[in-house]
Amino acid sequence: MSPEQPDFYTVITADVIDSRRQAITVEEKKDALSALAYPGLLTPFTISRGDEIQAVLAGVVLPMDLVRQLRYLCRPLGLRIGIGIGRITSGLGSETSWGMNGPAFFRSRRALEGLKKDRRAFTGLQTGDGEFDRLAGALLLLIDTIASRWTDAQWEAIMTYEEKGVYQKAAEVLGIAYQNVEKRCRAARWWAVQKAEAALAAAVQELPRHHLIMGDN
Repeated sequence: MSPEQPDFYTVITADVIDSRRQAITVEEKKDALSALAYPGLLTPFTISRGDEIQAVLAGVVLPMDLVRQLRYLCRPLGLRIGIGIGRITSGLGSETSWGMNGPAFFRSRRALEGLKKDRRAFTGLQTGDGEFDRLAGALLLLIDTIASRWTDAQWEAIMTYEEKGVYQKAAEVLGIAYQNVEKRCRAARWWAVQKAEAALAAAVQELPRHHLIMGDN
């Protein structure tokens, strides 16, 4: 592995819940998905196997804001999302993730498969550290449960406020009073979700690196 390449990678794999029963297909989101930008994104989000979406990021990260962008972009489709962190052993340099392989992919797939008994838009994580994964999974479940109750108006308020940084600017984009932006974010418990997301992102950075290669599968 060259010095320029990181030792570990993060793989995000998602599938559409009840895809055959939906009025629209994930293929209709193809262009918007490929345009998603994020620091460290090595491959764009692409679609395979009919209703699966996947992308790869460099490093050990838990990009909850990117996961949220993915969910927002794919609405009204509901997504199960599996995140795997580990090494990539083949295919690095491919234009899409589908030509790559390795423990990060195995873990992402297992995290996703672990969600398929529920027809709910949940997020799973596998890092190789079972104790961390259980604790993170509990927090992810709480985040997803809160977000599952967001209305379209709350989604728009949250995503626009996050992009603009202040209620006033978000209000200008949405064409509503800034008090209404704040009210929608508060009703959505955005402050709690934001803190939980930040805590998860920080915690994954502290994972001992040897845990990420334990078993390497």
